[in-house]
Amino acid sequence: NGQQGVIGAQTSGRDTVRLYDGALKALQQLHTDPQFKDVVVGAASSCLEPRYADACMDLLEVVPGVTIGSMFRYRQIGRTGKLTSSKVTHFRELHQESGIPFSEMLFFDDCNWGDHVQAVGDAYGVVGQRTPSGMTQKDWNAGLAKFAAKQSSAQSH
Repeated sequence: NGQQGVIGAQTSGRDTVRLYDGALKALQQLHTDPQFKDVVVGAASSCLEPRYADACMDLLEVVPGVTIGSMFRYRQIGRTGKLTSSKVTHFRELHQESGIPFSEMLFFDDCNWGDHVQAVGDAYGVVGQRTPSGMTQKDWNAGLAKFAAKQSSAQSH
């Protein structure tokens, strides 16, 4: 729609934090497309600086006036307490907090040091899409297609 809100934030080290284009487009679609009106969005991140991640989510905008943070109803961010570097722990907590069945979750992950998609899928049956170069439109579409195929397969059994 051509609208652009706050799309980057400069750190004290002068680096700019911004979403990958594919992630921004996916969030814009989730926000504007009626087919996604009932989708609940959550975050599973094993980042070392959860307060920084939260601050970025609450600053960066998907469209003017709508922050990333406002779209994420659930956030499991960090590696302390009940959370470890394994996103299996994050999904356990997301499920407990939200009550959303694992079979209704779709997970995108850009980790390059491990395969969280495989681990979460093996543990809970969550459909996932790896995004090793950051979220792209192709990754988004592939994840949606995998999720639709699994839902269709489950309904036919």
